[in-house]
Amino acid sequence: MKINEKLTKVIGGRTIKVVSKEEGLVVIAFDDFSTMRVKITGGPTMNMLGEGRIESALEEGAELALLSEDGRTAILTIAEPGSSVSVQDKNGEVRYEG
Repeated sequence: MKINEKLTKVIGGRTIKVVSKEEGLVVIAFDDFSTMRVKITGGPTMNMLGEGRIESALEEGAELALLSEDGRTAILTIAEPGSSVSVQDKNGEVRYEG
């Protein structure tokens, strides 16, 4: 997998507070009140990151991997590569779409 530089720049160093999963969607809330929404296919295949800090995001085809600073990894199969991930800041402004 290759590092997604743009997404890593937006979420790298942020600490996860809550992860919610439902069919077709994973929402990650960070401690700075920003949120990341990932449209997925099926259920997430992941070793959840828990309340850890994001180190980087990697992407290849329909797979998105989120790596935490403590070595844990979450792997998500995204619904549509290039248009399934969005990150909004605490004010609801979009900081990343892809």
